[in-house]
Amino acid sequence: MSSTNALYPGATLGIIGLDRNGSTLITAAKRAGFNVGVYVDHAQPILTKQADFTISGAYNNQEKLTMFAQTCDAIIYANDLIDSSVLRYLSRDAYLPQGVNALEIVQDRLMERAFLDQINVNVAPYVTVISLDDVYQSIDSIGYPAILKPIQRGIGEQSMRIVKQSDITRAADFINAGTYLLESWIDHTAEYTMLAATDGENVQVFPAIELMLNADEQLLGVKTPANLSADISREMERIVTSVAENLQYRGVFRVDFYVTATGNLYVHGIEPGLSTYGSVFDYATNVSQTEQLLRAIAGMPLFEVQTLQPTVMMLARVAQRAALQRQWLLKDNWHYRFFTEVREDPQAVAGFVWAVGKSSLEELQHQIEDTEVWNEKASTDSNLAPDQQ
Repeated sequence: MSSTNALYPGATLGIIGLDRNGSTLITAAKRAGFNVGVYVDHAQPILTKQADFTISGAYNNQEKLTMFAQTCDAIIYANDLIDSSVLRYLSRDAYLPQGVNALEIVQDRLMERAFLDQINVNVAPYVTVISLDDVYQSIDSIGYPAILKPIQRGIGEQSMRIVKQSDITRAADFINAGTYLLESWIDHTAEYTMLAATDGENVQVFPAIELMLNADEQLLGVKTPANLSADISREMERIVTSVAENLQYRGVFRVDFYVTATGNLYVHGIEPGLSTYGSVFDYATNVSQTEQLLRAIAGMPLFEVQTLQPTVMMLARVAQRAALQRQWLLKDNWHYRFFTEVREDPQAVAGFVWAVGKSSLEELQHQIEDTEVWNEKASTDSNLAPDQQ
């Protein structure tokens, strides 16, 4: 980054798209010496009172977006759920260190697949469909099971799994106007993700993370460093580095992977911005995802990532709060973060719990399993991807 685009203490950093990582991001930005402004489309009083100022308005309110842009020295998005057109509009009056290109790519599944094809990585076979007839005609080439997804990724989207031909008739109510992606379901034994930070030139890759899911594909937690073969680990890092070099992006992002029983590696998707998964590095490495993001967008040199200790991070749901209160008084190697704004749904994520201080992930997992806090089978919100649950 040139010195003309560098951000120094005293600059005003605008943040849009606050989620459960919002409080951590605001705190880190203020600790770095930035004045912080936030733009929200609905009231978030607990989060926004941490900021120096808040502008509240719809994402299509051009007057308020312009006011926000003209008040900030730079604007960043905290997650990839903000419509790229909003960022494109803000870029008329404000500096966006992350750019808009990455957001436009990942919010359009067809563009994302084309990008991944371009950098020569393995993705699930897919076709585009616009009608029920297209599904019938394409299913033989895709095979069963298959997943039907809208091209545009966003809040509230739904996917449909097609296991047999009779399932296709249900897609008549699912397919509305627009284009959909019909994608092969990859039978896999494990899911992983790998985070990286890039300043547009240099790349720093975090250790691989393994996702911990229950039988309903609900996210229970994540652990790092993942136990992977050297070949798979090197290939993951090669892919992540290639994404960083071609995405025209500055900041933190992650690449999600499937690994099959035969050891084949598939890329599942790309996510720019902070993520739930990446919060595991608050205790696992010498630098957090939040600090790397701020260094990348401010023009500071990135930290060289070093693993400090094996770490398991579990999602604490509302239904588990009482059980966790008992562990609060017992565990001397657990860290906690509980959110202040949580809907009273038993499956809503109420916070994170980090288990550290043991010599191996196996020891940490045994300790967690012995508490039985996460042993109960939980219901799944099928509208949410694991990282949004």
